[in-house]
Amino acid sequence: MAETLVASGGVTNFSSIGGYEHRFAEGDNGRLEVGLRTGLPSSVLSGIDTSIRKAGVTLTEPSKMVGNALHVTFRKGIAPLVIIAAAVAVAIVLVALVVTWKLMKLSPTQVIGTATVWLAVVAVAVIGVLMLVNKTKGG
Repeated sequence: MAETLVASGGVTNFSSIGGYEHRFAEGDNGRLEVGLRTGLPSSVLSGIDTSIRKAGVTLTEPSKMVGNALHVTFRKGIAPLVIIAAAVAVAIVLVALVVTWKLMKLSPTQVIGTATVWLAVVAVAVIGVLMLVNKTKGG
């Protein structure tokens, strides 16, 4: 089947993807390719497909990663591009949150370690000041 490039762009114009709906007639097949920095796990791909189907878009095959590009193939019915873009954006945000959460999860031990060191420094300083005050009082 021959393919025609309808539009391309970057992250800055991803939100305007719905403006290309008029280039698809009812019943046309299409594919949205979203370039990512890294691949998405199969569980996220499955979640994207579920979200898209629940919103009423007909997928002609399961979403898949081809290299670092997400491929979503669909049949034009109701405004599919807006729905697909929203589902992909939500999935990417959720993946980013999970990654961020995992990174944040690792850092409390460093915070606790740093706080312990500073607490020890403050304790030594307080003890030193108290000893100095006690010594100047003649104790």
